[in-house]
Amino acid sequence: MLSPATRSSYAFGMPTIQSAAMHSPRDLIIEPVGLDVDALPRPIDWSEMFGNDHPVEMEIGIGKGTFITEQARARPDVNFFGIEWARWFWRYASDRLRRHECTNARTVRAEALYFLTEFVRDESLSVIHVYFPDPWPKKRHHKRRLIQEPFLRQAERVLVPGGRLQMVTDHKDYFEQIEQVVGASPLTVVDYNRPGSAGEGEFVGTNFERKYAREGRPFYAVAAVKPRKVEEGKREQGEQGT
Repeated sequence: MLSPATRSSYAFGMPTIQSAAMHSPRDLIIEPVGLDVDALPRPIDWSEMFGNDHPVEMEIGIGKGTFITEQARARPDVNFFGIEWARWFWRYASDRLRRHECTNARTVRAEALYFLTEFVRDESLSVIHVYFPDPWPKKRHHKRRLIQEPFLRQAERVLVPGGRLQMVTDHKDYFEQIEQVVGASPLTVVDYNRPGSAGEGEFVGTNFERKYAREGRPFYAVAAVKPRKVEEGKREQGEQGT
């Protein structure tokens, strides 16, 4: 269900400029979590990458890695893959996951739509998380927004039947656009699932959400699932009837 519910550092095609003050003097060690996109196979074999057949969830715009780290620590039976464009954020999040020994997480610095299109197999992700993507508020920049028809087309392709797309934004105009493109896609709108790592009153529990909550900004959440195949649905109904 579309519900009112702040911005990811991940910009569609362009990095958000970071100030020098954000850089830590200590070295950030990204290996083995942070991967070189140019060295990855096309498409990626998740079971080969993680060494198991656990379901894979992807977060687009991991920022400093708060959400993906908490999720990876709490759910070792799930593999997590994070995408971030801003180099400093990507390195910080990768180092954070390494320090917390999150062996079920990997990250890459890449543009999201390009990565989904070129590297992700059909029906291989159980959930895609997109929290606080850059809204590109100026009208002439709207074409740079991530959540548009090409992205929804790729999300529908890479999600497993029954897989979920979860999105949260603090920008009302962007939310309204998301409503339209999701409603026009093959995905089915459903209630938003608040992650277990979110604190009381939070939608996600990221640094951006907490920052914007202090500023009193409203949040808007959207969730949608990929319909299950007809044969699969009939099989499930038959199993319930036995």
